[in-house]
Order: sequence, then C-alpha cells, then structure tokens
Amino acid sequence: MLRVTAMERTEILERIKEAELKVEQDIEEAKNKAKQIILEAKEEARKIIEEAEKEAEKIKAEVMEKAKAEVEQEKAKIKEQWLQQISAVEKKGKDNAWNAAEFLYNEFVGMVEHA
Repeated sequence: MLRVTAMERTEILERIKEAELKVEQDIEEAKNKAKQIILEAKEEARKIIEEAEKEAEKIKAEVMEKAKAEVEQEKAKIKEQWLQQISAVEKKGKDNAWNAAEFLYNEFVGMVEHA
C-alpha cells in the first residue's frame, strides 16, 4: 500500500482546487462565448429579416404598379369599346332620323301632289 504524506496530500488538494478553478473558468468562458454567438446570430437574423422585408416591399410595389397599369389599360380598352358602341348607335340614330325625315317629306310631297 502506498503511503501519502501530509505534504503530498496538501499538494494534491491544491492541484485539485486549481483544476476545479480552471474548469469553472473554462465553463464561464464557454457560457460567455455561447452568449456572444447567440447575440451575433440574433443580429444576423434581424438583418436578414430587414432585408427580406425591404425586398418584399419592393416586390409588392412592382406588383401594384403592374396591376395599376393593367387596370388602366383595361379601362382604356373598355372606354374605347363603349365609345365605338355609342358612335355606332349615334350614327344609326342619325341614319334613322334622315330616313324618317325623307319618308315624311316623300309622304308630304305625295299628299300635296295628290291634293
């Protein structure tokens, strides 16, 4: 059996305490490093989210602008169609008025000639 002297025991206990302190320091450093990594990751995530939001707003603006242009084109097309229909009805009305006037004139002339 191995005999340990009091001095050797004290030295062993001091080494154990030093090792424990070193482990505690290492644990604390690891915790601090983990906190720093988490903070950096959160900051990077925040930046990514901000960039994504800006890009989404840009895309939204482009889509809205395109939709507005398409609506304006469709409005112009519908307006043109209605103007053509109105013009056609107007022309038909004028033609009918002239035909009616001519018919009435001919009827009047016919009545005057036969009177």
